[in-house]
Amino acid sequence: MTATSALTTRPVERWTPPDLDLAGVLEKLQGWQPFDGSAFLDDVETLLEGVPAEDQVEDFAERLRGYSMLLVDIARAHGPQDPATSRLIAQARVVRSEEVPDGFWQAVGLLRRMALALDALHEHLVATRCMKEAV
Repeated sequence: MTATSALTTRPVERWTPPDLDLAGVLEKLQGWQPFDGSAFLDDVETLLEGVPAEDQVEDFAERLRGYSMLLVDIARAHGPQDPATSRLIAQARVVRSEEVPDGFWQAVGLLRRMALALDALHEHLVATRCMKEAV
């Protein structure tokens, strides 16, 4: 192919679109869940002010892990982190990676540690204007 202008004629390569996994992109977009601040605060309040039912422990753990991934992604999307943000992200990742213990009270303890770490990260992200306050 040859490109032509009033000044010159020179050969150029034909443009080809980038090799994208569009099906994978579509799948990720369809599976995306926005951060639900109200549900997050309800879960944190339930865990810090009460005791969940024994059959809800795994559900709470799964939801908290989801909140953790979303909050960390939000924090990372806002560019280089200050030391406080980096510390809170590290704390969120550590508690997210822990397995839920078999004992009920040990599991409740883990859920409460997760809730505290995520609540601190959430409050920091609001204070640094990385996200709006959930109501």
